[in-house]
Amino acid sequence: MESAERLRHVVLKVDRAHGHLRSLRGELSTYFSRQPFEVAVKRDPETRKPIYFVSKAEPVPDRLAVVAGDVIQNLVTALDHLAYQLVCVSTNDAPPNPHRVYFPIARDADTYEKGKRRKLDGASDAAIAAVDELEPYQGGNDTLWTMQQLNNVEKHRLLVTVGAQAGGVNLGQLGAHLVESTFPPEAVEALKSMSLYIQPVDKGFPLEPGFELLLGAPDEPPNPDQQFRFDVALHEPGIADGRPLIPLLEDFAKTVQLVVDRLSPLLESQA
Repeated sequence: MESAERLRHVVLKVDRAHGHLRSLRGELSTYFSRQPFEVAVKRDPETRKPIYFVSKAEPVPDRLAVVAGDVIQNLVTALDHLAYQLVCVSTNDAPPNPHRVYFPIARDADTYEKGKRRKLDGASDAAIAAVDELEPYQGGNDTLWTMQQLNNVEKHRLLVTVGAQAGGVNLGQLGAHLVESTFPPEAVEALKSMSLYIQPVDKGFPLEPGFELLLGAPDEPPNPDQQFRFDVALHEPGIADGRPLIPLLEDFAKTVQLVVDRLSPLLESQA
């Protein structure tokens, strides 16, 4: 079998993942176009400090979690297809356990070492060594481990951990507001034009009305120009803690493509 044919199903799954990712970007754009978040200001009667808080937060559509799961599932399946073809090349298309071949991703290096040959039963030493170099375990290639863990979660329940969170406060407007009475007007305008966001420690996942975003100084007048950023993120404690959704999935896709690129020469040389 030609190497291109061996890679065909791998490529199809990766392409399908990218198709879901494009769909997800479009649906996220539609969601944000509805202006799903609004910010208001109140004043603490005791401290007299202004409090910027979320006054409106539309729920993130469940479909976004479904599509995110589809992206992850197709990428993991692409790696399993690649593992199967590595075994097929090594065994002249007669894998000893064809229904139990998986790309070996483990929780740590020791677990990987103990289980890699079982998951790649029949693969050549060269193929095993090439996979070893990828370090597909937590503490090695954490991206692969995170992707696989999320895929395991998605097998059993909807990724309801997709939701909105606070993405940051713009330091430009914050700084301009603090110095507008003492700095020259041109300096204040330069600060206002900045786009420099600092992420909060508490992002308020999942974001709901009432969540406090910023606390000002006593008697400080509210800043009508203050900007805030909001993210749609995936928050699965211990796996992906508040990771913005699109960059996370793009990282998965990039990593899987790198794995395919690294291992596909083994199919060519042994085809």
